[in-house]
Amino acid sequence: MADAYRIGRIWGIDIELHWTFIALLLVTLWLSLYSGIFLFIIIVLLFACVLIHELAHSYVSLMNKIRVSRIMLLPLGGVSIIDINNIDPRIEFNIAVAGPLMSFLLGAIFGFFVIFAPPGPITELLQTLFLLNVLLGAFNLLPAFPTDGGRVFRSYLERKHDEYVATQLTVKASNIVLALLVIGTLVYVMLINAPFYSKEFTFLWMLLIAFFLYNGAQAEKETMEVKRASRGVRLGAIASKKFAFVESNSDVQKLYNTVRKTKEHLLITRIGEDYAYVNLLRKEKIKPDAFARDIATKIPSVDISENIVDALESMESNEAGIAAVTHRGRLVGIITLAHIQAFLSLHILRSKKHK
Repeated sequence: MADAYRIGRIWGIDIELHWTFIALLLVTLWLSLYSGIFLFIIIVLLFACVLIHELAHSYVSLMNKIRVSRIMLLPLGGVSIIDINNIDPRIEFNIAVAGPLMSFLLGAIFGFFVIFAPPGPITELLQTLFLLNVLLGAFNLLPAFPTDGGRVFRSYLERKHDEYVATQLTVKASNIVLALLVIGTLVYVMLINAPFYSKEFTFLWMLLIAFFLYNGAQAEKETMEVKRASRGVRLGAIASKKFAFVESNSDVQKLYNTVRKTKEHLLITRIGEDYAYVNLLRKEKIKPDAFARDIATKIPSVDISENIVDALESMESNEAGIAAVTHRGRLVGIITLAHIQAFLSLHILRSKKHK
């Protein structure tokens, strides 16, 4: 089963629904059969607002010539897969703050229509969307990873500190915010007059959010520790030449002959300005009259002078397990996700032994 399903493209960006979000829609639709369709409509419209929120991030990224590969909608919100490696902190600030500002704008629009809407279900719907968008904007301005506010806060700190120190300070702020949210929610459910199951649901939902925030902060911390430990190690140290280059118009028979002659199973070709990986293992999708370009998947290109952690982040943002290593635009080697991870593990282990 796929993790996410593409439902369309906007500005060349894939829009995807994670399977958990689809499950949420099905559950709310089922509940709506008993409690009315209002809940289902709210969920659909809320995530339309979340999509607009993410498109705001993407728009600012594209205006700064930063690649956005996709937007994924999840039960806890949305995520834009943006290649933000080595960007100016001011640009990161603008990208991060664009989403919350858009949510506040949407809240203001819904609030404006509430003033003129007649009493009834429509007004109730507008009021709910007003409140949810304001809450979404406010939540995403919390100085905590992995929310937008965490990146806003870190980019602000980078005006006086380097990226490592700014990340460490933001992680500490994340932990404080996390503790305050859990304690505040606990006090709230103890004081409100509501059925026990309602209190239990509220607290469990907050624990889920706390788990999301904690893991996001730890992931940022670990990434920065790895980046610091591998500072100075460039791709030239690990780039592999164990591949064979083939022309994009090579037919299947020629591709298999190349594998037999060179003993290399990694075939790289070029499609336009991009390099691509020719996957001969997917035999069920390879037609006898196919060419290399028909069965190739475009892969990211990284300069040989780049830090290996930056290359790793670029590959992960592109969902690629392999990347072309170039020097002045010319292919000089390849790297794979498994190769980088193994090298980093050994490098960090050696660094700790020498301390």
